[in-house]
Amino acid sequence: MKHFLCFLLLMTGLLQAHAQQQPDPAILRDPEIIKTFQSLPVQEGGRVKPLDTYARYLLLRLHGKQSISVDHPSLPGVTKLKATEWLLLTWFRPDIARDLPLFVVDNSQAVGEIGVDPKGLRDRYSWNEIVKGKEELVKRAQAYSEIPNDSRTGVQRNVIDLARNFFDFDAVSDFLTAARTDWKKEIAAILPPEASKDFTDAATLSVWDVAEKLGVLIRDHKLEALGQETSNKLLELFINTTLRPGKTLAFLPPDDLKNDTWMTVEQTITNLMRDGSLSEGDLRRSKGKDALYAASLNADTFKTAAKTFVDDVRTQAEKRGELKHVDREVSYYKADYFTYALVWYLLGFLVSFVGLVAPQTSWARWTARIAWVTLILALSYNVWGIVQRCIINERAPIATLYETIIFITASIGLVGLFVERVTRQGIGLVVTGFVGALGMFLSNRFMALDGQDTMPTLEAVLITNFWLATHVTCINIGYAGAMLGSIMSMVYVIYRLVARGDDVANVRRLITRITYGIVCFGLLFALVGTVLGGIWANDSWGRFWGWDPKENGALMIVLMGLIILHARLGGYIREIGLHALSLVLGAVTLFSWFGVNQLSIGLHSYGFTDGITLALNTGYSIKAIFILACLAFWWQERAEKKRAAA
Repeated sequence: MKHFLCFLLLMTGLLQAHAQQQPDPAILRDPEIIKTFQSLPVQEGGRVKPLDTYARYLLLRLHGKQSISVDHPSLPGVTKLKATEWLLLTWFRPDIARDLPLFVVDNSQAVGEIGVDPKGLRDRYSWNEIVKGKEELVKRAQAYSEIPNDSRTGVQRNVIDLARNFFDFDAVSDFLTAARTDWKKEIAAILPPEASKDFTDAATLSVWDVAEKLGVLIRDHKLEALGQETSNKLLELFINTTLRPGKTLAFLPPDDLKNDTWMTVEQTITNLMRDGSLSEGDLRRSKGKDALYAASLNADTFKTAAKTFVDDVRTQAEKRGELKHVDREVSYYKADYFTYALVWYLLGFLVSFVGLVAPQTSWARWTARIAWVTLILALSYNVWGIVQRCIINERAPIATLYETIIFITASIGLVGLFVERVTRQGIGLVVTGFVGALGMFLSNRFMALDGQDTMPTLEAVLITNFWLATHVTCINIGYAGAMLGSIMSMVYVIYRLVARGDDVANVRRLITRITYGIVCFGLLFALVGTVLGGIWANDSWGRFWGWDPKENGALMIVLMGLIILHARLGGYIREIGLHALSLVLGAVTLFSWFGVNQLSIGLHSYGFTDGITLALNTGYSIKAIFILACLAFWWQERAEKKRAAA
């Protein structure tokens, strides 16, 4: 501890001596530095996560990607920055970070409205480009915020999002402003000589010295004696350089083990000013953040300072029992399981599809073997990624819409490979590869649209592993069955349109049997999951059923499944009718899965996601086209029977 305090004093001295210097941006990309900061635990939304995760989703929300392409004279030879590299550059060299094309704007008219020259229809703009229209951005964002969300145009939503992102980044880029500030110079410029003497007499003056002295003035009611204008200037300086940027990140696990909420620098400085003291650990870790800037002026010093600071925070987090999955989460994102799953699913689809060109040949047998290997690899990545998320979250695999996508994709993959194992026709391989690749792609797109951490802290009513593992899992397996049955019906329609030959009728009957079996499989899980949901609702909310939109959606799936089952058993529908109703079931499932969330009402609504409505309408339209094709087949068969009878 003694050595750490000496180190802080040394760093403070270095900061004063090198006030005009800036860190070399190459230091901020040193692999050792990056690795150290990636494992720094922080708390956001009530969850302790690595800084790497925080950086990834901040950049995703601002930029639309988890990395940023760069072309800057201060970064020679650098073409791309990963999330943590970008965040460190933003903290330590905001002058460079503000030049990078960061903010993604979907409609160029949004930047035109604030007086900034637009680029392409959907392009990216730097902070330095947007700051020219800052005043107009604030004015228009405030005006548009008063318009109900349902009545806002796309451009108005773009302006509001841009304003939020601009000021969020503004605060993040000011994170180390207090450490960069020459406090002696700033105080002397604001206070008269007789008042500034108490501040500037010391050999060095850090933000913490200013906070202590300013706190004394406030507690002793002496700040008013400086005059309204002077005290306002002093407080404005302190707020803009210290308190506002200090709100951006809670990375200080408190010494008080009973306090579950981690602190920001803004909170620790406020507590110091209010009470005149902080606990030894809280003060040490808070000062350690500012010491990082002084250390960053030298590569060797920076590595030592970064490790010392991060180890101090990690030690306290471990003492509180909040560190156990931080390193696993860093590894999880580095492994990028679902991107690898996407690649293997896509390869499996292409190989198996090629095999269908020449069925019942040695070529088809070899492509089937290769497809099996690639799809098993894809499914392994898919499932193992879900397992890792379960370990990190310490809960069942499904609690968010994003998690439903990756889980349902894995479920369809398992069922699809089982179908192929039984039928050996290649259809199961093609469907598994196509749906798997589509599911992984949609999960990435949804994550980008949502722009939020995909492993959030759950509401209290949801933190029940038994119900998450039973009701939610059963419901989502039901979704998987219904969606896969609908996709098999689409395969039926396509096959009926393009296939010719003596064996066509047999293959169509096979597809129909597979579809019927999958629909029954989905119905079973949807029914069990709905009943279990009612039991959970009775336990949590005191009622079994409340006609909530999500409950209604689940009931619609069950009723539609029962209609198909009874209509088939009763002989009311045959081949074409089964597939037409299976496609209807797919549309109903899309509504229950995603559509009800766009209503933004009900106890089950996970929140409105911008951009999903267009995708949903596209899905409904595709289903409608295939249903019309089924009606055309029915009309054609009916006409042929009439001609035969005549």
